[in-house]
Amino acid sequence: MPAVRKVLWIVPVALSFGLTAPPIVGGPQPTQTSEASKSRTPADVEVKYIDDSTMKLKLLDEKLELVTKHGTLRIAVADVRRIEFATRLPAVTTEKAATAISKLNHSDFKIREAATEELKALKERAYPALLKSLKHEDPEIARRTEEVVTFIRRSVPAANLEQRDLDIIHTEDSKIAGKLTAESLRVGTFQFGEQTLKLTDVRLIRTGPEPTEQLVNAQPAPSSLFNYANQFGKEFVFRITGAQAQVQNGAIWGSGIYTLDSSLQMAVVHAGFAKPGETVVVKVRILPPPPQFAGTTQNGITSAPFGPFPAGAFEFLPR
Repeated sequence: MPAVRKVLWIVPVALSFGLTAPPIVGGPQPTQTSEASKSRTPADVEVKYIDDSTMKLKLLDEKLELVTKHGTLRIAVADVRRIEFATRLPAVTTEKAATAISKLNHSDFKIREAATEELKALKERAYPALLKSLKHEDPEIARRTEEVVTFIRRSVPAANLEQRDLDIIHTEDSKIAGKLTAESLRVGTFQFGEQTLKLTDVRLIRTGPEPTEQLVNAQPAPSSLFNYANQFGKEFVFRITGAQAQVQNGAIWGSGIYTLDSSLQMAVVHAGFAKPGETVVVKVRILPPPPQFAGTTQNGITSAPFGPFPAGAFEFLPR
């Protein structure tokens, strides 16, 4: 077990949302609706944005068109239980990242520094472009790219850096992978009425908390995974309640990848897989320990850095 380490306290930061109002063209137009659509109740969903903030909305679309390797499907929204969205980067963000990378070897030092900070601010949205520049022929671009990539890996949960090529739609009895044809979804809000939800802003949609049977059947999580030492590659599913706040008798080391003796209740909140006090079902994987564990502040929890921890490490996996 590591020696006693200091745990920092932080204050949660406010999060932002990504909704835009649909354009009104030529004023309201009369539409004909079927009896089925008149009686349909919009689906209540919880949306998780790419900044890990969440919002409860009503999904107004009746069907979602999904292109799969077996053909195009039209899936009724009423049947959808969960959508895990593919990674989508707005063209303006891609261009901004490419422009910043091209300035990493600028003759003016201030411009090089500004480009580096701009890429750090873009975080995971610049990550795919940065990975392609790690072995750039220009040594200054390669060096600064490595600096930014290291920064992003330390400040962003590992799960958020995974590049997902396909959307995955879960229904009551199936899981379907493909690519949604829509660029946005129609949603309703209590405060602002009908809005447009861009898929580039969304990570996950679900119709509610994890099903009750999953919460009941999943194994209760231990306080830490120290007893799972050296079981590298093994995966486990636990039912866990996120820590309400950072507490003095709990500790957490790492970011995205955590030491096995880290508090699971705090790590699940730090990694963005649960909100404080929320009970969720999570999957964890036991990993060989990295040379160093980074310390970061995320979601109201501060983790500490730590050196080698031979017993192993763990990470949360998307479900």
